[in-house]
Amino acid sequence: MLTGMILAAGMGKRLKDLGIETPKPLLPVAGKTLLEHMMAFVRGLGSDELIVVGGYQFPKVEAVARGFDAKAKLAENPDFLLQNLLSFKRGVEIAPKGDLFVCNADYIFKEHTKEAVKANLTKLAVFSSTDLSGDTSDVMKVKVDESGNVTEMSKQLTDFSMIYTGMFFIPESLRDLVLRLTDDILATADQTKATVEWLFPALRKAGEKVYSADIGKADWFEIDTPEEWALAKLALER
Repeated sequence: MLTGMILAAGMGKRLKDLGIETPKPLLPVAGKTLLEHMMAFVRGLGSDELIVVGGYQFPKVEAVARGFDAKAKLAENPDFLLQNLLSFKRGVEIAPKGDLFVCNADYIFKEHTKEAVKANLTKLAVFSSTDLSGDTSDVMKVKVDESGNVTEMSKQLTDFSMIYTGMFFIPESLRDLVLRLTDDILATADQTKATVEWLFPALRKAGEKVYSADIGKADWFEIDTPEEWALAKLALER
């Protein structure tokens, strides 16, 4: 059993006026919203269940998600002004037992990325790329050891070997541990800063290896700003 979870609760503040009336996951690109692109991607991985965690303007997100995939489950995070670890917890609370694939709603990936992800749904992993040819100034950077396991993740890293895609996989065997760590972080940390990426150092501290699976060329689109939305539209709407 594989459950795909899409985190789509945030306001998209960096989109400025674009994100006021339209939640970022509902911005259109090439005939579909960002959320619909990601829902199709997650279903394409072979997910048995699909969960969308909304927050900001939840009824709009819910309507689009259900219209695109009537079998999708929706979870609401009313505390969407906080960071997305809380959204992750909301989604896990309604997820059936089994493996979990988790991603953000503001990416558009290509077919080769989907196939690379499918090939690595076997062990605890984050999905990254060794392609550093683009602008890496504002991306999550990953440093790995000789076995490809994560040693550090941060936007501030200057010594790194991969860039992170916002996607990760949790095998069923680690679900209980991940839930306990999630609760521990939310109980003790500043929830305005606690992102899902905080789980990875916690897992390493607990003795687990977090593999960084290389998904190949970094030719996806991540939409955080009006400029990035315009670039995605220019590339995909020709």
